[in-house]
Amino acid sequence: MMIVTDDNSASPAGGPAQDAVERALAAVIRDPARIGDLLDELSRGRLWLPLPDDGEPVTDGSAVHLPTLRYLGIDLVPAFTSGARLRASVPRPRDPAVSEVGPGALAPPRLKPHIVVPAAATARLLPADVGLALNPGAGDSVPVYPQGVAYLASAGDVGSRSRITVGPPPDGPEALFGGICSGLAAVPAASQAAAAWLAVELAGEGLVISVTLDDPKSAQARDAVLGVVERVAQATPCDPWFPIDVTFPGEGRADPVDEWISARGVPFYRRDPA
Repeated sequence: MMIVTDDNSASPAGGPAQDAVERALAAVIRDPARIGDLLDELSRGRLWLPLPDDGEPVTDGSAVHLPTLRYLGIDLVPAFTSGARLRASVPRPRDPAVSEVGPGALAPPRLKPHIVVPAAATARLLPADVGLALNPGAGDSVPVYPQGVAYLASAGDVGSRSRITVGPPPDGPEALFGGICSGLAAVPAASQAAAAWLAVELAGEGLVISVTLDDPKSAQARDAVLGVVERVAQATPCDPWFPIDVTFPGEGRADPVDEWISARGVPFYRRDPA
């Protein structure tokens, strides 16, 4: 790996991939549940990894030594999403020798020795119990735990990056389904309802109630169904608790839940034909 000491070197810098990383990073700061989107963008981008700056050799000839920090009992390798973020992480000491702007002015920061590497390739080289600390010391700092690093390392593996899985609901919420059935009986526009279990890697999982309406675009009918599900969910809390979402087939383009329920779902509610 090339050791670089200046962003004007031949090492890769920014570009569309890094711009996408920065946008995804900003989105994660607003909503941590979008960490999967950030990892997807990182898999196509690069990381700026600071090297030890203690005078010791940074490589043993076959591997590069990287510093680590510890957070919540987990070792994380500091990594930056751009050279500018790496530079901004360096404290700017006061330098009395800078006379142009007066004594005690801030001296230009000295860029840390570092390497620039593809993020996915880096993830493949890290031990299984080590994570990444993205932009440590900055307001836009994000920890990537070992399971996230494993996901990042799988970039390019066929069949290993399926972030969304849909399957049958777990055993247990019969009381929930029974209450929804009773409530939907008072919604004439609802013809049937089925359920699926949706899992999104790195984001969570939960129950999805799919309700077929005579007119999926009817806001009044959708609101009536949402009201039923909300009231029943509050009255019959599940143990363990899990999030519940509601979809309406035909409201928009078919998604994985619509496709799974259409092919394999068994309705737990059907409108009385009478």
